[in-house]
Amino acid sequence: MTKVNCLQRFPPELPEMISRWRKKPPPANPPQAVRPAPPVIAPTPCANPISARVLLHAAGVAASVETIPSPRRHTYRLRVGPAREGAPPPARASAEPCCTRSRLRGLVLAAGSVSRPDGPSHLELLLPSEQQAEAAMADLGRLGVAGRVARRRGRWLVLVRSATGLATLLSSLGAPRARLELEAGRVVGEVRSAVTRRLNAETANLRRAAAAAVIQIEAIDRLRDHRRLWNALPPALREAATVRRRHPQATLERLAAVAGCSRSAMAGRLHRLLAAADAAP
Repeated sequence: MTKVNCLQRFPPELPEMISRWRKKPPPANPPQAVRPAPPVIAPTPCANPISARVLLHAAGVAASVETIPSPRRHTYRLRVGPAREGAPPPARASAEPCCTRSRLRGLVLAAGSVSRPDGPSHLELLLPSEQQAEAAMADLGRLGVAGRVARRRGRWLVLVRSATGLATLLSSLGAPRARLELEAGRVVGEVRSAVTRRLNAETANLRRAAAAAVIQIEAIDRLRDHRRLWNALPPALREAATVRRRHPQATLERLAAVAGCSRSAMAGRLHRLLAAADAAP
């Protein structure tokens, strides 16, 4: 077998060039301008960092999600930085239902507050500009949730104060457990309010009945002190006075049942007794 030098296929000066290149020191790296690292906000715990990251990327803000492993459940942190250099302006928001729910889910998690289930239904979204508030209102309208925009202390708020609207929003955002708690709290609140109204109405009726009974008994005692006026009363009025004096704490229905007359007839007789007592000297 004939050995062939592989360098024969290259120019004869190639070995000299290789040896000269090996002896030559490597060129120094040219100095490069050191760019300052962009400031980064400290990692923040977030319940749904994926939705928040999507919103931040849509606004041209750099963001990343960190996973912190734990024995029972992983924790996620959202690292947020400044707006990217040369980032294009935010694209027009999509009107698709999935995109609308994602935006609202991120807004509720990042800037929302909900009232307690046993209290009045109330949702607030605290936003930095009127434009973002109007965009949030448009998203709520696509889901059929009624709300309004307000300004408080220089900040823009999106308010939802309807129990039906808040329940619809929670269901659309994928929070059925929160909606069940809201519905349970609303039912408890309605029952408590109904019982309170009923109790207040009955208490007021008892107070009026007791005050009327005191006035009627005082009028009957004045009539009895004047024998002439007492004897001049019709038998029905004297019977009504006797029944009232024997049952000072009875209701009007109870007095009518004892006297054997209707409730309106007993009320008329007591009014005539008061008028007769006022005419007494």
